[in-house]
Amino acid sequence: MATDKRDEILGKKVAYFRGRMNWPLKTLAGDLGVSIQQLQRYEKGINKISATMLFELAKIFKVDLSCFFEETESVLPSDPDVFNILLVEDNVNDEFLLRKALSEFPKKLNIYTINDGFAATNFLNDVNSGLEQDLPKPDLIFLDLHLPLMRGLDILKDMKRKIQLQEIPVIVLSSSLNPEDRSSAYGLQASGFIRKSFDYEEFKEHILKAMFYWTNVVELPRFSEQKAS
Repeated sequence: MATDKRDEILGKKVAYFRGRMNWPLKTLAGDLGVSIQQLQRYEKGINKISATMLFELAKIFKVDLSCFFEETESVLPSDPDVFNILLVEDNVNDEFLLRKALSEFPKKLNIYTINDGFAATNFLNDVNSGLEQDLPKPDLIFLDLHLPLMRGLDILKDMKRKIQLQEIPVIVLSSSLNPEDRSSAYGLQASGFIRKSFDYEEFKEHILKAMFYWTNVVELPRFSEQKAS
């Protein structure tokens, strides 16, 4: 039986989040109350994932439900009209506000989120090694400064040591008022530092200005490489 493209994409996202948790099929199947064979069919896009199951998966993986719905009619990662945006953010409220702000940006965005520092580093290491296949290489990263398991500054430092990652612009996000945090971020070659404002309109303005700069004023690395080839 032919699979629906939407089900395939949702299944891949489930497999991706499970992989980031380093869980075997048995662990997630047990949490969902399904068999390993059923879970395999979900991840392959053979069985439809209900809204109820998606809600349960969001709770299990501790991600916003919107993570499963962003760009489900996804275009190919290499599409020159689509920008791949990675959010490294553990606070679901801040992620919601960031996604809300980005939803008002006029260009097509493929947005995906990683919720802890260790998982983000694993993903980026796979990108650097050419092993990551489930998600595209980010064109731009919004990186929270304070994350569980690994600090944002440590992720940034590790990125800038790797050839395949060092050109990716990283915008650091933080509610910190400590000027040393800003100095440390720029010292590690951050491309920007935006404070998380209590005023959503102000925060949105800063995010959209950053997006305009990186998608209109300058050329992102992937697009420069495409022109050169």
